[in-house]
Amino acid sequence: MAKKEQTDQELVRAALSGRDLAFEELVRRHQDAVFGLALSMARNREDATDMAQEAFIRVFEKLDQYNPDYPFQPWVLRICANRTKNLFRKRAKRRQIEQAHYEQQQRDQEGMHPDYQQLEEALNKLPPKLGMPLRLKYIESLSYEEVAHILHIGVSAAKMRVLRAKKLLMEHLSV
Repeated sequence: MAKKEQTDQELVRAALSGRDLAFEELVRRHQDAVFGLALSMARNREDATDMAQEAFIRVFEKLDQYNPDYPFQPWVLRICANRTKNLFRKRAKRRQIEQAHYEQQQRDQEGMHPDYQQLEEALNKLPPKLGMPLRLKYIESLSYEEVAHILHIGVSAAKMRVLRAKKLLMEHLSV
């Protein structure tokens, strides 16, 4: 006799009692729908994959709040939609902050001494791999050890990047 397939509600109870395979089965059953919703909202696969993953993490965290009187899939999809909306809100807020920062930099540069403005422009031309260590070392006044720790590189690599950045900066300033 064939084994009867468990309902979503039965799998939720099993997952709550510690059976990891039960939650894996819930993910397997609903991953296509969750990914499809995330993709339709995010409109790119990378963000959709992240959102689907975050949705299932949230589902796992909130599984004890699921009401078994209602279907499971709409609950999961609502969580996915909320996570995706939150991503968009965060991005919009980040863009506002970046725009405000950019506008402030423009205002600051307008009142900047021409030599400082030239230096800032040269610093902005450096690749991030070199510009970041230089800024951390000389603008933030951090030690090479602190720079290395922040950038997850060795101290000798931090020193070398700062040295390369200084040479490149001098080239940009002499042109």
